[in-house]
Amino acid sequence: MKEIVSKRHKLKFYLVLFLSCISLKLIATILLREFLIQRSSNYLYSKHYFVLVISIFLYFISVYVIYAYFRNAPRLKVNSNSITFNNEEFLWLDIAHIELVGKKRFPFLGNFYMEAATLTFKNGVNKVIFDDMYSNSWEIKSFIKMVVVDKIEFSEGAISPIDNGALIFDICDTFKGNQITSLRGICLWGFIGFFVFKALISKTPVNIEGMLFISGFSFLWFIAFSYQMHYFQVSDNYFIIRNHNFFWKKKVYNIDEINQIVFETQGKMPNCLRVITKDFNSKLYPAGTLRVNNWLDLKDKLETYKIKVRNECI
Repeated sequence: MKEIVSKRHKLKFYLVLFLSCISLKLIATILLREFLIQRSSNYLYSKHYFVLVISIFLYFISVYVIYAYFRNAPRLKVNSNSITFNNEEFLWLDIAHIELVGKKRFPFLGNFYMEAATLTFKNGVNKVIFDDMYSNSWEIKSFIKMVVVDKIEFSEGAISPIDNGALIFDICDTFKGNQITSLRGICLWGFIGFFVFKALISKTPVNIEGMLFISGFSFLWFIAFSYQMHYFQVSDNYFIIRNHNFFWKKKVYNIDEINQIVFETQGKMPNCLRVITKDFNSKLYPAGTLRVNNWLDLKDKLETYKIKVRNECI
């Protein structure tokens, strides 16, 4: 009997959890050290006790982060008879409703929503599988879709390869903004332009260490903001993702193999486009240069190909 076991994501689960805990504990330790220094000097005031309270609170939050992540990303096992969340098993015979795509709130600090699958059982219990917590969430969803929903045998079907030669002859509609007039573009080129201008007008000798530092920081700045500048092309056969500055990069999807397109935003990110394919693989593309009319025109275009578009931010 085929069985799939979940794999927690190395970056989105373990790395994020590690960095969050280390950061919180580092700040808490610095605050605690400050309190102890003041205590040893016998100059304690009310503000120092407040620092102690904040330190203890941050230590508590660092422990809660670990609890919350493992609680909301349990070890999953699915087979043709049941699904298991850690040691809690549910039979597919008891399933009442299955929702394989959509946003659900991640039960943590604040209102953070994540792509997830929701399983509702006849006893009223709801179980949520958060996509980003697992590297093989797409495989688990595909198994549930085939075996439980469609009642067919599970097969690991691959997405059809893209014929790059056919792309040359496809006529595409392009949906892009102007990075020079966008907020991200102004931040990117304004920052780099400022330091270039300062270097050109400077009358002092060039400091090699300073130049290396500015060059390295500018390079990282360029990478970070360029990543947020995707744009999109649509033809009768393909959906193409490109980037204003990484012009050599191109991701191509067959139109027929797209399940859904989602317009969304996350935290301080610009408006993004998420592609969910029919095998439930999901990829997010920030597109900070597109204006509202670009997004709405893109939505209309995609819907002419019978692609469902979930507009969550425009």
